[in-house]
Amino acid sequence: MKAAFLYTDKAEHMGIENVPKPACGPGDVLVKVNACAICGTDGRIYEGTKDVTRGFTPQIRGYGEGGFIIGHEIVGIVEGIGSQVKNPEYKVEDKVVLVTSIGCQKEGCRACQRGNYNMCPNNRPIGYYYPGGFAEYILVQDQAVRQGVIIPVPEGPPVSDEHLSMVEPLSCVINGQNYLNIKQGEYATVAGAGPIGLMHGLLAKSKGAKVILAEYSKVRLAMAKEFGFDHYMGTKDTDLVEGVLDITGGQGTDVGIVACSVNKVAEDLLRAMAMKGRLSLFAGLPKQDSTLKLDGNIIHYKEVSIYGAFASNRPQFEEALKLITSGKVPMDRIVTHTFPLERIVPAMEKMLDKEGNALKVVIKA
Repeated sequence: MKAAFLYTDKAEHMGIENVPKPACGPGDVLVKVNACAICGTDGRIYEGTKDVTRGFTPQIRGYGEGGFIIGHEIVGIVEGIGSQVKNPEYKVEDKVVLVTSIGCQKEGCRACQRGNYNMCPNNRPIGYYYPGGFAEYILVQDQAVRQGVIIPVPEGPPVSDEHLSMVEPLSCVINGQNYLNIKQGEYATVAGAGPIGLMHGLLAKSKGAKVILAEYSKVRLAMAKEFGFDHYMGTKDTDLVEGVLDITGGQGTDVGIVACSVNKVAEDLLRAMAMKGRLSLFAGLPKQDSTLKLDGNIIHYKEVSIYGAFASNRPQFEEALKLITSGKVPMDRIVTHTFPLERIVPAMEKMLDKEGNALKVVIKA
């Protein structure tokens, strides 16, 4: 099979190799990859600003020992089921999506026992520890199978593989908004008009919120206007706090979602919160500068709640799958480009061009 391997010592950080197709062991499930979308984290790995090779020994088991295959926004077809896989909810030739986070599942792990596998201190995700979806096949190994990471796509009106590959990022958005309790008629301000920010806006809008989308890039802001949100703000020319207060009649926003890795945006959005507002620090901040200067009196006197969000688990995947297959959260404007596996390098470059016309880029295996 063909697979895109991560290189850390070459100018182009990925390359296609022909390697043996993985053999399905007794506890494994072999999946033929139909599509795998490129995540922003994949882009950082590709350009070398995030290192997944440190601290991980890739568990590739037979198809390219010692190399890394990334990609975790995966949809594919079940090709083989191991003889010891008990009572699977899927069968050969079923279309499936794959949950990314795989916990240690040990009895003493509080996170795993509560089903919070993404919080497991020994979390071993697909696309990092286990080989990912930028390949023609992926072997879902026994520990992941036991955890239940394989979710069959329900029968119904056809949904494209490109849109189904959006289940993983939408599941992360759902996980972030689970804390926020967005209500009909509330203001929800999303800072950042990348794919994740736009999904946050779409999900908040589906709950009846009045969505304010704030974005620094004029190119991204222009693209976002196709999504039909209630208010748009270009923060290159407009102060974020003043803009939110002006739109909300001086009351502030009920919900704030930081969907960009900019410290000042998080600090400013706190200043724009309404009474009993809920602020989500959804995006990670640069490791070399992750400290925020937050006004504690705003949190105290306005009773503002601040939440973090990281990755997702099966319940959020299932909800995301329902929202996409039902059309309640449309993905037609989110997915802008597709590339074959052989052209993964230009696909990565397209996704990383922040002033270009790409939102989500999908690799078709």
